[in-house]
Amino acid sequence: MIQNINVGIKISTKNFNLLPEIYLNDEIIDFIEILLDPEFTTKDLRIIKNFKLPYAIHFPNSNNGIDFGDLTKNKENVEFIDRINQYKNKLSDLKPICYIIHPESGDSELSIANIQKLKIEPLALENMPILGINGEKMLGYNAHSLNLYFKSIEKLKFCFDINHAIKAAISLKRDYLLFVKELLEFKKPILFHISGGNLNIETDEHLALDEGHYNLSKIKKILLNYKHDVKLTFETPRNYENKINDDLKNIKFFRKANSSNG
Repeated sequence: MIQNINVGIKISTKNFNLLPEIYLNDEIIDFIEILLDPEFTTKDLRIIKNFKLPYAIHFPNSNNGIDFGDLTKNKENVEFIDRINQYKNKLSDLKPICYIIHPESGDSELSIANIQKLKIEPLALENMPILGINGEKMLGYNAHSLNLYFKSIEKLKFCFDINHAIKAAISLKRDYLLFVKELLEFKKPILFHISGGNLNIETDEHLALDEGHYNLSKIKKILLNYKHDVKLTFETPRNYENKINDDLKNIKFFRKANSSNG
């Protein structure tokens, strides 16, 4: 923990081999965010249930063929929703910080309708950039578009992706630090994501924190000054041959960032 900031790293159900090393570093790593593969199994859920650290569960997104706002992916969307609801009892046995879902792209009404079909709590909506990696227009990137979801879905929580907010600010030609503060004031996040990126690129990047052009010191200062605890997942790249060395390097770099300036 860094003052009010709890540190998490992200793995998937295909990376359970990293768990022993994560546990060996539990003085640095406070929680785990686990990406649930679309074809997750009962065995996967049993392993998650026995995690030795708190955890959040990230549902699949367009990288895994799931896009709740895209009618052309309706077959995949329906199959995944049915799978989640089929496993509802086993999922309800879990005690995650939250289940994270993307609004993704396409039609907001379709996206909202699909998310409403997920019979699981606590569900947290992650904010998006405006421009997707394939040039598609994304949903839920500012307070107005996010509020469509929060007004429609009772008990919906907020997962605040700082990198996505910065990318949206670039598209909107806004000051990215002010935009981050605005979204932080819009709704109290249950979870945060952070990674590095460039200020001349609108599309999503997940760079190491010592890459790109973000002012990490000022971002860290915003988080340290937040009046609530911050659960911060590092969505930085990992060389799997190095195990979690890259995660530890990014956490160390974040710790050293001087938040007293600016």
